[in-house]
Amino acid sequence: MLNYLSSNILINICWIRSKNIKAELATEEVAFPLAFQALGDPCRFKVFKVLMQYHDICVTDIAKIFGITLSAASQQLRVLERLGLVQKMRMGQMVCYEINVKNPIVKQLFKLLKRSSK
Repeated sequence: MLNYLSSNILINICWIRSKNIKAELATEEVAFPLAFQALGDPCRFKVFKVLMQYHDICVTDIAKIFGITLSAASQQLRVLERLGLVQKMRMGQMVCYEINVKNPIVKQLFKLLKRSSK
């Protein structure tokens, strides 16, 4: 009886685990291509890399660094925010962005970018 019970528990654990893995893969199958597509834009990729290095930067600073308008900087950052790659913070009247380090896709991107820079 004990073997039957423990094997059933093991089967249920495996089934739950495989379901979780399947859900995680389905999320990654959508999220990674979208992240790569967003970072395929040279300006957006540079913005992402700058945020990786300097952590939090305001929209006005991004515009100055890259020589683009405030609206163009906001648009690039908005795309990254919608994908969950960065998050917005308000500092008084200023809007700043930082990398969303809680996002598992961002963690993987960090690893990839660190490997490619070696």
